[in-house]
Amino acid sequence: MGDCVSVEGTGLIGRDTELLAVDALLDAAGGCRALFIEGEAGIGKSTVWSLGVAAAVRRGWRVLSSRGSQTETGMSFAGLTDLFDLVLDDLAPDLPPPQLDALELALLRKSPGPTPLGQREVSAASLALLRRLAADRPVLLALDDLQWIDHATLDVVAFALRRLPELSVRVLVTLRIGSAVAPTQTDDHSGLIRSVLADRVEVLRLPALDAASIGRLLGDRLGTRLAPNELAQLVERTNGNPFWALEIGAAVNRHGLPGGRLPVPESLSALVAGRLAELSPEVREALLVCSALSAPTVELAAAALADITDNPGRVLDAAMVGGLVQLADGRLRPGHPLLGSIALEMLPPGATQQLHRRLAAVVTDPEQHGRLLAAAAGTEPDSDVAAALDAAAAAAHSRGAVRAAAELAEHAVAMTPDRAAADRIRRLIVAGELLFAGGDVANAHRCAEDAVADSPTTSIRCEANMLLATIECWADATDGWAAHLQHAEHALRDAGDDNALLARAHVLVARLGPGGPTVEFHARRALDLLTECRTDADPQIVAAAYLALQSARLDTGGGLDERLLHKAFVAEARAPRRPLVDRVKTGRACSLNYVDDLDGSRIALQEAIETAGTEGIEAELPSLFFHVALTELWAGRYSVGIEAADRASRLAAEIGMLTRPVYYVRGQLAAYTGDFDWVDQHVRSALALDREAGARRSVGHGLAVIGAAELLAGNAAAAAKSLREAYKTLLGLGIREPSRRLRLESDYAQALIATGNVDEAAALAVDLRALGPRSEVPTTRGIALRIEGLVEAGRGDLDHAVSVLEKAVAVHNESPIPLERGRTLLALGQSLRRRRAKARAISTLQQALDCFTDLGATPFIELAQGELTTFVGAPKDAPLTAAERRVADLAARGLSNKQIATRLFVSVRTIESQLAAIYRKTGVRGRAGLTRHLTQ
Repeated sequence: MGDCVSVEGTGLIGRDTELLAVDALLDAAGGCRALFIEGEAGIGKSTVWSLGVAAAVRRGWRVLSSRGSQTETGMSFAGLTDLFDLVLDDLAPDLPPPQLDALELALLRKSPGPTPLGQREVSAASLALLRRLAADRPVLLALDDLQWIDHATLDVVAFALRRLPELSVRVLVTLRIGSAVAPTQTDDHSGLIRSVLADRVEVLRLPALDAASIGRLLGDRLGTRLAPNELAQLVERTNGNPFWALEIGAAVNRHGLPGGRLPVPESLSALVAGRLAELSPEVREALLVCSALSAPTVELAAAALADITDNPGRVLDAAMVGGLVQLADGRLRPGHPLLGSIALEMLPPGATQQLHRRLAAVVTDPEQHGRLLAAAAGTEPDSDVAAALDAAAAAAHSRGAVRAAAELAEHAVAMTPDRAAADRIRRLIVAGELLFAGGDVANAHRCAEDAVADSPTTSIRCEANMLLATIECWADATDGWAAHLQHAEHALRDAGDDNALLARAHVLVARLGPGGPTVEFHARRALDLLTECRTDADPQIVAAAYLALQSARLDTGGGLDERLLHKAFVAEARAPRRPLVDRVKTGRACSLNYVDDLDGSRIALQEAIETAGTEGIEAELPSLFFHVALTELWAGRYSVGIEAADRASRLAAEIGMLTRPVYYVRGQLAAYTGDFDWVDQHVRSALALDREAGARRSVGHGLAVIGAAELLAGNAAAAAKSLREAYKTLLGLGIREPSRRLRLESDYAQALIATGNVDEAAALAVDLRALGPRSEVPTTRGIALRIEGLVEAGRGDLDHAVSVLEKAVAVHNESPIPLERGRTLLALGQSLRRRRAKARAISTLQQALDCFTDLGATPFIELAQGELTTFVGAPKDAPLTAAERRVADLAARGLSNKQIATRLFVSVRTIESQLAAIYRKTGVRGRAGLTRHLTQ
């Protein structure tokens, strides 16, 4: 244990338990944890906090501290500046240039560039800095008066703490509750940190001091001695609050005991107000200036006092000598938070507005200027104030404080006079964009709707419709998918002859369109318009148009065009940093699985996920894990795919994002592993919502999953109906690439043949053959050959069927999708059995069974096992397959059938069937005989 926070020598009275809690925080083993010190104003929270900070410094910890101020609550990154300003210079060489730039912009060390900084960049840079600090020695994040730490700082801190669970980082927090002055809203502030650390937070509520402690405090600090009855009265009236007791003791020292009674006001506010009333007007004004400004320097405070006094320096000195104002780290603060807050509350409304107006004239920071002007204006709309708030929002956004920028932008809307309708609409769009970027989807949607409804001109209505379409698509608003696209089409109509605006609208329609030729048309039209713009073309829109065109090529069977991706990448290199989900590298990572490059997809997606974690882009993780699930579905790693799909759903639900596409991949995984209940419970309800919303592409995918489950559950007629509708729906959208249709052709053809629709299945094979270059890809060609073989078997030409299916097996050997090879082996084995080629049929069916068992594809295992059980006369000494060998080894070790099934991701019924085959082949009875046989 290091140096304890000893009570001896600190002057702290009656807080032994609290100091022990601070010791426990610093001494605790393990990773990140926090101590919340809560209590009313004046109860001594900051004193305990200060001693904890001092103890951490003595132990050699790196201490990063910030003391909240009521006037700084709305100032972006005021707290982050406190935390990092003194350490950034030392560690600047260890940070990558983009992260160093982000922190210097957030801390106002450098001027912002033309592109606003995102909050995620600041958060990721702060995380990197904290990791670097914690690698050298333990770190204490000390936050005093958490209720007044600005939101932008708390978002960054929460982001970092969520990603530092194992590092030696401690958090020491004070939080005011049950204030004797106006209550403070603290739920959002405290809840953010607590939710991140969950069960690693200890909350310590500071109790009142008893009479003995109050008596010692008065004697040690003021030399005041009260009679026992007076001390009891003081403790009762002040609720044992040490600040209140000291203020009364100081009043006794100044004025004695008027009438022999203690001067105990009815409230702490009244007590402080009485003290402030005794001050000279100039000193009281100095306190007001230091309370109303955010982090004022001596120079700034002196400038604000220049109209009040001929000697501002003398007035500030007097305020500091009297303990009303203190100077720390070059900034002036009230001697106690209550002094500042009550001083401001005592001002009449007119005087308060006059103070804020005078301060607005001396500050140079746009954000503080806008806030002070707005406070001076009250609620009456004012064009100058609205313009100042515009500038304040832009300044906050440029530093990455998106939530603060959104709040200022909303305030600018409210302060816009009715006569400035065009300005109000423009500000609504800006506020909507910022709210959306900050995750407040509901209010962003409200702003966009209001902007669309009030827009009198086409160009600005185009902007508003584009924002509304984007928000509704992302959030899956209740109006449905058709409404999203309709807003985008309205934007296209309103763009007029502005080529740049038209190109943006075409790109949006392409991104929201259902797929295929529609997407290709709008992407190409956008590129034509951008070519006409020449040097004025927005590189971000150019890159987006090329990516949309690539997506359309995937839908129509054109595969991956690296030339298009290269053009998109070249355009992207000229653009400011784009969101991860819109980057060319991410688009390529999400496309590789559609062209059967599953290994490449897995690697590229993992890189994108790591980038999202580093940059703090949680909103883009659901899409990335969706593609991981899709890749693992086709790779046959079903348990990994299920885990990825569930994670995508969970992350999407946390941020209110659309989750139904994930359900369909998860449903396909459930169908292939025999969990038909999951499909019934989740996929059918998701499909109903997509039908209502008019999301035809999603409807097609949902029907494909339901059809697969119906087929594997033994209901071929229902499966054929569902899969026929899925196929026609997706084909009607121009989606011809099998991988973009969840490869439903395999299930569809099997259902058709099982229900006697052989000619329809044959036509399906022809369609796959006519896909162009993509029809020669091993997976697609192998499936087409298998369908042709099944069709021939269905027509009775078994010789031709076997010949075609053998070709299909050879082709599938080149495919990375193992399930399709297993299905072709099963089809070949079935045809061989019908030809009475017994030995070959058994061998082929065993290969199919091995394949399905390796995958854990329960319904297919049972199909293959059912085929094998028809060969009752199989030789007893036949060798065990690889799958049977695994089951035999586990059974010999004493595992139950259920345990083996769990270990191998198959059903208990499958294990029972395999054990029966094992006993027959080995000629033994029971597990004991099997153990002896394997030992021998």
